Amino acid sequence: MDNLRIGTLAMQVNLWASLGYGLMLLLVPDVFCDLLKAEAVNTAWLRTIGAALIGTNVVGSWLWLQSPSIHMGKVQFATAALEAAAMATSLMLDEFTAQNLWMVQASVVLAVVVAAGLYPTTHDEMYTTP
Repeated sequence: MDNLRIGTLAMQVNLWASLGYGLMLLLVPDVFCDLLKAEAVNTAWLRTIGAALIGTNVVGSWLWLQSPSIHMGKVQFATAALEAAAMATSLMLDEFTAQNLWMVQASVVLAVVVAAGLYPTTHDEMYTTP
């Protein structure tokens, strides 16, 4: 699979996964907590994260898919990599209170895979035709 196909697929996964997570966190954070079997202590943070996912990941991925550019590729890769690193760190530090920890672990794996798939979108070679 060439870099353009990998980057495009990763961008599509980033868009749809972020849309799902983002809408749930923004609109019904209590349902998200129920799914994870986590305490709904401060859902304001979850709403904020949902809004950020939609604003950055969804809109950014959609813009890149409409008109691929290295700058938006770098933004999307950096965002995905930072999100993956933050979630992985919190997982390793046992900061998640969810009883359905497998859902958190699956989210971390998805974030790492998406970040890896977005890596080619940060290189000039992807945007030049031979």
